[in-house]
Amino acid sequence: MRNFCHTLTLMALWILALGAFTSVSLMALFHVFILIPGVYFLIDEIKTSRFHLKKSTWSLLGMIVAIGLSVLANLDQLGSDAWDHFFKAKYFILAILSIFAFRAWFNEKATASKLRWLVGAFFLSTTLATTSGLVGLFHGFNPLKMKQACHAERACGLFGMYMTYGYGISLFSVLMTGVLLYIGQFKTIVSRPWAILVWLINLLGTFFAYARGGWLGYLAAVPFYFLKGRVKTFCLVIAGLGLASVLIVAVSPKVQQTLLERGTSNQQRLAFYETALRAFQENPVFGLGYRNFGPNVTEIKERYDIAYPNFASHAHNNFLEHLATTGFIGAIFFLLFHFFWLYETYTRDDLYGKIVFPFVVSFCVSGLFQYTFGDGENLFLILGIYALGHVDFSNTRLGSQSLSQK
Repeated sequence: MRNFCHTLTLMALWILALGAFTSVSLMALFHVFILIPGVYFLIDEIKTSRFHLKKSTWSLLGMIVAIGLSVLANLDQLGSDAWDHFFKAKYFILAILSIFAFRAWFNEKATASKLRWLVGAFFLSTTLATTSGLVGLFHGFNPLKMKQACHAERACGLFGMYMTYGYGISLFSVLMTGVLLYIGQFKTIVSRPWAILVWLINLLGTFFAYARGGWLGYLAAVPFYFLKGRVKTFCLVIAGLGLASVLIVAVSPKVQQTLLERGTSNQQRLAFYETALRAFQENPVFGLGYRNFGPNVTEIKERYDIAYPNFASHAHNNFLEHLATTGFIGAIFFLLFHFFWLYETYTRDDLYGKIVFPFVVSFCVSGLFQYTFGDGENLFLILGIYALGHVDFSNTRLGSQSLSQK
């Protein structure tokens, strides 16, 4: 049974590597494969007195409880759909179960060779998806999807929505920036020329998706690679990125049009923010019910005479979405999760901490402009990276190999 669970975990890791930016349908198999080993190794850790969770994970558990309470408190409104709303918390539940499966697999089965293949598959599949999306953007036809590009002016990768792709690929670009900065410690996993090519192509995908919040997340994150012990470099990188951004916007009418001249986009976002706050004022303890903001937007806007009443969507902000749908209880656990994940990655001195801390910064910043913590496509990437953070690579079969180097 133990070996069977290790096999399922490896299959889940392969699905994550191959499907994160290529297929939502394929990614559904990740949940199928990780469930059994997650439960098995959770029980195993409890039986052997090795069970332990970080504060960020306890916060995530608290958020799951808050989601359940928000659904129970709104049963009258949710009716027969109540279970569907709670079932959407599966991403967080299975992410926690992934922790136990990942820990066991890395402790007992991981090798540099297996990791090299997994990382290679992740980089290749993501880069092929971005390349296909760029071809679609400039030629109108996405060759891997075998259909018209999803948008005439913005890259979508293999996703059907440019916003989803833009925010997700910006997070991937943050990771690739870290890989390049610490490429010496990845020498047994990925070559420098290949890492540079992957970084460059996906950075182009980030740029041409024209997701402003995703770009802000990337620009905010990169300086944090230089924060520890290098404050002067940290400040110089901020200044350099800021100057480069201003110059790009100044010399490119296309960038000005796509990034700055968005018609009523900014006003629509502000209207969603106001609507979310009104929803919280009406339901401060448990909220409207998890993932129940969108269906109530039009009614709330009309009641408070908020602009664009016919535009109904999520709150375009992770915190405000949770505030409106799970009340202050859910919002507190949501904030605690972010705080502890930031703290846990910042205080780590291994390669994971060095690379993922800026990733979490980007996740926090970009989440101010888009509901990335409820977007299934992005959640697989975000929570997959989170679950891997519970592996103590220095104590795994990788021993003193690349990922455990300081």
